Amino acid sequence: MKILRSEILQIPLWLIQTIKQGEISLQTDGTENIQLQVKNKKIDLNFFQKELVKDILELEAEMKKESVLKRLKTVKNLAEKLKENEFTMTISHKGQTILTLGSDAHPTISQMVTGTNAIEINNLIELIELVK
Repeated sequence: MKILRSEILQIPLWLIQTIKQGEISLQTDGTENIQLQVKNKKIDLNFFQKELVKDILELEAEMKKESVLKRLKTVKNLAEKLKENEFTMTISHKGQTILTLGSDAHPTISQMVTGTNAIEINNLIELIELVK
């Protein structure tokens, strides 16, 4: 089954609209990997294993064979869609926010790189560490 990019972008919006409040924790062999919290039009996706984030990014890159700029455009589209609907998504690593997407994003200089005011880079050093 092939999932279209437009369908992937709808998942966070669907989560916020469907699940008004809740928390899900994913574990492997007793080790917490991901925690997802939804509350008040906000999603927090918290990764506990750096390797998992890297694996997801590498898998996405392999599957799509896209440049960093094209992948950034996908994130930009998601962030703008979240903002349009007054939703926010934060991506964290071990509880430390790395990115804020959507209505609560308050970018500074990162807006020049991302081309949108819907993406805030909260921790550039951690973001670089995760994607390298």
